[in-house]
Amino acid sequence: MKIMDILLTTETYFPWITGVSVSTDNIANYLGSKGHHVTLIYPKQQVKGDVPQHKNVTLVEVPSFYSNFYNNSVSAKIPTAIHIIKRLMNENKFDVVHIQEPGLIGILTLMEARRHKIPVLGALHFIPEQIDRVLWGSFERILTPIINVYIRFIYNKYDAIMTPSHFFAGYLKGVGVKTPIDVISNGTDVKKYHPAPRDYAIRKKLGIRENDFVFFFIGRLDRDKNVETLVRAMPYTDPEVKLLIVGKGTEKNFLKNLAKLLGVSEKIFWVDYITDTEMPNYYQAVNAFSIMSPYEGQSIVTLQAAASGLPIIAAKAGALPELCFNEENGFLVDTYNIRTLAEKMNELAHHEELQKKFATESRRISLPHDRPRALHKLELIYGKLTKK
Repeated sequence: MKIMDILLTTETYFPWITGVSVSTDNIANYLGSKGHHVTLIYPKQQVKGDVPQHKNVTLVEVPSFYSNFYNNSVSAKIPTAIHIIKRLMNENKFDVVHIQEPGLIGILTLMEARRHKIPVLGALHFIPEQIDRVLWGSFERILTPIINVYIRFIYNKYDAIMTPSHFFAGYLKGVGVKTPIDVISNGTDVKKYHPAPRDYAIRKKLGIRENDFVFFFIGRLDRDKNVETLVRAMPYTDPEVKLLIVGKGTEKNFLKNLAKLLGVSEKIFWVDYITDTEMPNYYQAVNAFSIMSPYEGQSIVTLQAAASGLPIIAAKAGALPELCFNEENGFLVDTYNIRTLAEKMNELAHHEELQKKFATESRRISLPHDRPRALHKLELIYGKLTKK
């Protein structure tokens, strides 16, 4: 395959850690490792931390302001963004443009790409209900119809679309998007995340007993992740069933107070942040993984858990049933059903043969999602677009 010059845009990037940040970084790193030249443009995030540096990847940071429209998000400053995007387009001969999110930078880039006659691939990483739940609560759907119209309009302007799951592909088709869609997994590193003996050093550091059966959640602690259901299930679990939650977010204080109110503070262990290097060890320190988010477009952390050989209990919603197969590598539970969730946690904790079966199947299910294998498909789509 010929070496390509690729412009990759995102509205969310490191050091703010989200699924989109990780996906974008994985794409840039993979393409750079294959010799392609990647220019990654993103708004400056309003949090402290390092931004990864990769071979053949040029980072272009756009000044931004803290908008707090959705999950502590930022917005690029429009005049500066326009100037930077126009300059990049005029000074480079990009073969293809990849837009991770249809925000301000994405739309401005789409307009310039059309002017320069450069093919554009757009990705989808959210659905409107996810935004509505964060902004308005569980039942109101105020923005969803408006965003559906916006999605239909923008995504029909792309030359190709990638989604990480069949669930998202079905959503796009359902709102009237006619552009060809390819389902391409975000992928995970199945060498980095793999089955291993239990890491009791981390348990000891956190005060978790060796004979406890620990369920693990890692991610943003915001309303759309529905960690509340995990906490509410804990009073109905057996004494040895524990929960380890790693992450920060707008719901953290609420969740901690809820645990106190329910009398389960001693059953839940909290960690604000772990490094990328530490993450495999945390998966190896626990017994199972659980996620009850109703809006996952794929869930990179669930992929990592599966690759680590963990049994999974997940919400029967979004794209999670594409990674957790009921009674094959875990259990699927109705999103807000705390009693059934607790029953399944107890069942798994006391059934050693089931644990072994689910662990083996999780690893098997994860292997087709090996990152180089998954992202090579994206590379091939770029190649097709450049030949049109």
